[in-house]
Amino acid sequence: MKYLLTPHIFNQAATIFWNKRWRLLQWSLFSFILFLILQNQIELSTPTPLVWLTLFIVFFALQMLVLASFIFFFKNLPSKKAKSRGWYNFYRTIEWCEAFIFTLLIPFPTLTYLYMLFI
Repeated sequence: MKYLLTPHIFNQAATIFWNKRWRLLQWSLFSFILFLILQNQIELSTPTPLVWLTLFIVFFALQMLVLASFIFFFKNLPSKKAKSRGWYNFYRTIEWCEAFIFTLLIPFPTLTYLYMLFI
């Protein structure tokens, strides 16, 4: 059985985007700071578009943080460096768990924002 999302595919994607990791973290930090500034501006009589913009910014920051952490997690796979079969199996189990978690985690901020927007 061939899987579409494996630790090796995630490793290839992380390797491709390795040079973007710090930029994503900077965007995330900048967005969180902007969110905090805008959150202080929001009061009871705030226009609705500003509230939606603020919520978009916080979800954008979360998405950039998830993508940056994805790159950091999958750049190097420990199973490629394992010396014994036992360590290889242990690392592969961890990598598959991480792949499963990131398969759910990567679209989560965007889907949550869209759910909030339309429901």
